[in-house]
Amino acid sequence: LMNHSCCPNVIVTYKGTLAEVRAVQEISTGEEVFTSYIDLLYPTEDRHDRLKDAYFFCCECKECSTKGKDEAKLEIRKLNDPPKPEAVRDMIRYARNVIEEFRRAKHYKTPSELQEICELSLDKMGAVFEDSSVYMLHMMYQAMGVCLYIEDWEGALRYGQKIIKPYSKHYPPYSLNVASMWLKLGRLYIGLENKTS
Repeated sequence: LMNHSCCPNVIVTYKGTLAEVRAVQEISTGEEVFTSYIDLLYPTEDRHDRLKDAYFFCCECKECSTKGKDEAKLEIRKLNDPPKPEAVRDMIRYARNVIEEFRRAKHYKTPSELQEICELSLDKMGAVFEDSSVYMLHMMYQAMGVCLYIEDWEGALRYGQKIIKPYSKHYPPYSLNVASMWLKLGRLYIGLENKTS
């Protein structure tokens, strides 16, 4: 059993029922081993909500104490007339709601309806957030998934190309989420290259 940290020093992968634990940073003798129980893409408040809902505790790691990456994860679009704080709060609330709505909708909506939810929410959130905002990234990832499902390889590649650089910035080093995105992009590049040959 390992405790959670939003700054994990190991990652866990599974092969059937066997768990492999790999260090992703130097671990000194006697130092506690931490893994992450949740997706680390999101800002501190979202991570705390997920931990409270699923595991009934609140993380107090260095990342949660300093909120060091929150500003970058919630990057606001640079405009001549920047949005007011209440407009940003409203957009964060909208983003959280649309993410939850999409989770439910995947069970009963068609791929074209899901794609429309993604496009409309990206358009609305894009008035406030940069493409590198985690809420924009979340919906781009969902849109990429729909593109893959309907075999729109070019669309999936476009979304993936927008996602990979911010993912690499927002996730901790050696994140399996980043590795998985690189793998998807590689497969798309190879598939599209073979298609045009």
